Amino acid sequence: MLKTLRNSVRILFTTLLIFSFSINASEAQESSQIVETYKAYTTPAREVVYLHLNKSTYISGEPIGFTAYVLDKKSKQPSFITTNLYVSIEDENKTVLKQKLIKVTDGVASNTFEVDSTFSSGNYKIKAYTNWMLNFDEKNYFSESIRILNPDNENDLSEKRIDNKIDAQFLPESGHLLNGVVNIVGVVIKDQLGFGIPYAKGNVVDKNNEVLTSFETNQFGIGKFQLLPEFGNHYNINITNNNKDFSFLLNHKIENEGVLISLKSLKSKVFVSLITNEKTLETIKNKKHSLMIHNGDEFNIKDIYFTDNTEITTTIEYNNVATGVNTLTLFNDNDQPIAERLFFNYEGLNIVKSDNIVANKTKDSISLNLNFKTLDPHTFNTLSVCVLPQETKSYNRHHNIISYTYLEPYVNGTIEQAKYYFTDIDNKKKYELDNLLITQGWSSYNWDKIYKTKSQLTHAFEQGITIKANLTEKDLNDSSDLNFVLHAINNESPRILNVQRPDKSFLIENIFPEDNNQLNLSKVTENKGLQPAKLYLQYFPRIIPQLKDEKLLLSPKTDYKLKESFDTHNTNFILNSLNVQQLKEVTLTTKLDKKLKRIEELSFGRFGEVKVVNEEDIRSYLTLNNYLMAQGLLVTESSSMVNTAVQQENIALGNNVGSPRLSADNGDDLSQMIDDNGLKVSTYSGGVFAIFLNDMRLIDTSILNRYDLSQIDYIEINRFAIGEGMRGSSGVLRLYTKFKNSKAVDKKTVNSFKVPLAFSPEKKYYTPKYRNTGDSFYKSYGVVDWKTFTNLDRNNNVNLKIASPSMPITLYIEGITNDGSFIFEEKIISIN
Repeated sequence: MLKTLRNSVRILFTTLLIFSFSINASEAQESSQIVETYKAYTTPAREVVYLHLNKSTYISGEPIGFTAYVLDKKSKQPSFITTNLYVSIEDENKTVLKQKLIKVTDGVASNTFEVDSTFSSGNYKIKAYTNWMLNFDEKNYFSESIRILNPDNENDLSEKRIDNKIDAQFLPESGHLLNGVVNIVGVVIKDQLGFGIPYAKGNVVDKNNEVLTSFETNQFGIGKFQLLPEFGNHYNINITNNNKDFSFLLNHKIENEGVLISLKSLKSKVFVSLITNEKTLETIKNKKHSLMIHNGDEFNIKDIYFTDNTEITTTIEYNNVATGVNTLTLFNDNDQPIAERLFFNYEGLNIVKSDNIVANKTKDSISLNLNFKTLDPHTFNTLSVCVLPQETKSYNRHHNIISYTYLEPYVNGTIEQAKYYFTDIDNKKKYELDNLLITQGWSSYNWDKIYKTKSQLTHAFEQGITIKANLTEKDLNDSSDLNFVLHAINNESPRILNVQRPDKSFLIENIFPEDNNQLNLSKVTENKGLQPAKLYLQYFPRIIPQLKDEKLLLSPKTDYKLKESFDTHNTNFILNSLNVQQLKEVTLTTKLDKKLKRIEELSFGRFGEVKVVNEEDIRSYLTLNNYLMAQGLLVTESSSMVNTAVQQENIALGNNVGSPRLSADNGDDLSQMIDDNGLKVSTYSGGVFAIFLNDMRLIDTSILNRYDLSQIDYIEINRFAIGEGMRGSSGVLRLYTKFKNSKAVDKKTVNSFKVPLAFSPEKKYYTPKYRNTGDSFYKSYGVVDWKTFTNLDRNNNVNLKIASPSMPITLYIEGITNDGSFIFEEKIISIN
C-alpha cells in the first residue's frame, strides 16, 4: 500500500545540543500565509496520465498501440472521475496530425493510431491529457517523443552526432553557490541532442590553474563535486571526452549571503543540513525561518531560528514521509522561498512482477501464461504487454509507469532513462537518483505562481458529452408538461428527459456517442404521440481543447547508422503496408461494425433498447428465457393447453398460425384477455411485459417456453413502455425472428442531430506482416505483438498467445492494480 505523510514527523534540529519536536501544520501559526496558500493550491484533486506505448520507433505502415492509465496523483490509484482523455500526435512544428477523444473506464483505456503517409521520417510528440489537467501548471499530463521512419519521403534518416561539441551545466545544491562554505555542485554533461555523455572526466581549477577537485560522470552524464567558493576567485572546469579537451567557466554567481539545504542519506534516514556563513548569520540571527516538507498533498512545517551557529541539522525518517519525491523548501522571515532541495523516498514503493512463465508451443503459435500470485484476481488489475525481438532498437523509451507517476510530475527538467532508477532498485541507483535531483533545481511547484494563483478552476472534470438542449419559442409558450426521449446510443438505454417550468433548456449528461453516431430525439405530446424534437443543441465539449506544452523532450536514442541499415534492406519492409493493413482491419471488424450499424438502424424510431442476437449469444444462452434473464429481466414459464411444439415449428417456417394473436390495435380490453399460460417477463420491481412477436401481440405466450434462441434475430426491450400507450404500461418486449422481414419502421417521430465531437471506438491492434522476420532489420525494428488485459484469470494468470517467434523475445510489461501497486518488468524469453 502507498504511504502518505503522517500527521506528525519527528525532526531533530541540532545546534550545540540535540532536541526534538513533532512537526504539525497546526504548530506553524506564524507561517499561516505559507500554509493557507499551499492548502488552497493543493486541495483540488490532481490526476496524472501515462501511456504505455508499444514502441518508441515506428516504421511507416505500423500501428501505434497504447494503453492509457489515468491515476489520482495523490493516492496513485486509478482515477474513477474522468472518462474523457484526449490523445494527440504533433510534429516538430507543433502541427497536430492526429487526435482522438478516448473513453476511460476505471482509469484505463486502449487504442491505436495508424502511421500513414501523413508522417515523414522524424520525431513526433504524442500527448495525453484530461480537461481537468489544464487548470494546473505542473506536468501532470503525458508528453513523449516518438521516432517515425518513412524511407519514401525522407532521404536522411539519421541524426549526426557532433563529437567536438558538448553542453555542460553546473548546478549548486538547493540553487545557491554560497561564499565561504562547502557547496555541493551537480554536473550534467550532454551532447548536442540532449543525451548525457557517459564517463566524462573533469577537474575544477581556480584562477591560478590549481586543481581543487575532480569528478567523473555516470552513464547518463551526471556527476557532482565539492567546492569552497571565495569572492575574487573564478573557477574553470576542464573536461576530457573521447580524447578531446573542453573548458567551461563556472559562471554561477557566488552569493555573499544566503542559506543552503544539503542532504545526506544513510540507511533509513536522511540528514538535512541548513548551512549559512558568518556574514549571513549576522543579519538573520534570531529571525524566523520556516522549513516545509511537502509532496503536493500532505505537508509539515516548522519555524526555526539561527542563533550562534552557522549550521542546523535535522534527521528525517524515510518511513515517516511520503513515498516518491519530497520537497524541502526553506522560507525567510517574509515567507519567501530562498532554498529548495528534492529527495526521493523509495519506502512503500510496491512493484509487482510475475512469478513464473509457462510456455506451451504449437506448430505456429505459442501460449505464455504469466502468473502473478500476489495479486487478487477478483479485484481490478490491468496490464499491457509489448512483445519485441530481444535485439530490438525500437524500444528506447525514457520512462515507465513508475517513473512517470512518481518522478516526472514533480521536476522541471528532462530526465534521460528515468525508468533506470526503478528497475532492479539497489543502493547505487538510489544514490544516482539523488545526484539527478541535485541537478533538477527547484521543483515543479512554483511558489511565485502559488502565491499569485487564485482558486479559479476554469476547466471541469469531464464525464462523457454534456448537451444543453434549448427550447424553441413554440415550446416555451406551451403551458403543458414537456418531456423528450433520447433514443438508444450504442448500448445505452433510451432516456426520458423532463423539462421543469419555467426552464428554457434542459441538460443531457454523460452520453458517449462514438464516431458516426447521431443523437435521435423525440418530443412527447398528448395528442399526437411522439414528434420530432425541435431543439437547439449546444455540446460540451465540442472540440478537443489544446494543451500548452513547451517542455523540451528527449527523442528516442537514435541508431546513428540507421540510413545505412535501411539501404541494406528492402524498403518494402512491411508486406501489409498501411493500405493493405487497413483493408485487413476492415475485413476483420466488419461483423462488429455491421452489428453496431444495424443496431443503430433498428433503434431509429424505436423507444426501447435493441439487442441483436449473435452466434456467441446462442452458444451462451441456448434459450430465449436464459437470454432475457441475462438482460436483467425476471422470466417465468408455465404450461398451456396449446401445442407449443407445433406452434414453434410454424413460426420457424414463417407461418402465421398457432397461438391466438391479436393486433396491437385491438383496443383497450386487450389486457383482460391475457391468461396465465406461457412465458411471463417483468422487471424485478413488478409489472408484466406485453410481448409482441414480429409486431403481433401474443395472448398465449406458451409458444415461447424453452424457445430456441437461434430462431431470434433481434429484440427490443422497452422497460418503460415509452410510446406504447395502453398496450403495455408495465413494459413491452418485441421479438423478431430470422424468417421475417424485420426492417425497423420509420415512425417519423425522431429528429437526428450530428455530434461535433465523438469518442473514438476502441480499435484492436493488428500485428503487421513483415517480408522477412529473420533478418537483422526485423530484429531491430519489427514487432512480434501487443496485447492488453483487463484482469487475471481465477488462477492469477495472464494468457498471452502470439505467433511463434524465430528468435528470443522481450516482454515489456506494465500495469496497475486496485491497491496502488504497479506492474513493471522486462522479461527475456527464449523459445527453443
